[in-house]
Amino acid sequence: MFFQPPPAVAPAAQSLPPLSFQGFQAGMPVADAVSRIRANGGGLTCKSTTDSRMRDCTGQMPRAGQSPAFQVLLSSVHDSAAVIVLSLAGATGVSRWVADLTRQFGRPNYRQRGTQSSWQWIRNRRMLRVAERKAGATREASVTLTHGPLLDGLGAP
Repeated sequence: MFFQPPPAVAPAAQSLPPLSFQGFQAGMPVADAVSRIRANGGGLTCKSTTDSRMRDCTGQMPRAGQSPAFQVLLSSVHDSAAVIVLSLAGATGVSRWVADLTRQFGRPNYRQRGTQSSWQWIRNRRMLRVAERKAGATREASVTLTHGPLLDGLGAP
C-alpha cells in the first residue's frame, strides 16, 4: 500500500492591521470618532437623515501644529461610521501620507487622471482612498474610509 502524506498546510496568513488614517477606521463607533476629534480640539455636529438608521455629521479637526484643519464628513449606519472623509484645502504632505500608508498596508492601487491622483487600499470589504487634485492655484486632498458591510447591509428601510 502506497502512503501519500497530506499536502503541506501553508502557514496562516499574517493578520494585517485594519485600514486607518489619523486614528480613524471605517466601522468605528461614532462616539469614538467624536472623542478623537474633540481630543484634537475639533468638533462634530450630527443630524438625523430621512432614514432613521443613518446620521450625517460634519465638523473639523485641527492638525497638530499645522493649518488648515481637516474638514470632516462622517455618515453613520446604526451609530457606526460607514464613511469618513477627511479633506484639506491647501494640502501639503500628501506624498508623506501615501508613503506612511504604503509602509503600513502595502502597495496601493494608483490612478492619475489629468489634475487628480488617487491611491487606494482595499481589505476585508473596507476601503481607504487618498485623492489629491489641483483646484486652481491650490491643491486639495481627501482621505476616504469606507465600510462596505455597513453600506451593503442597508437595503430598503
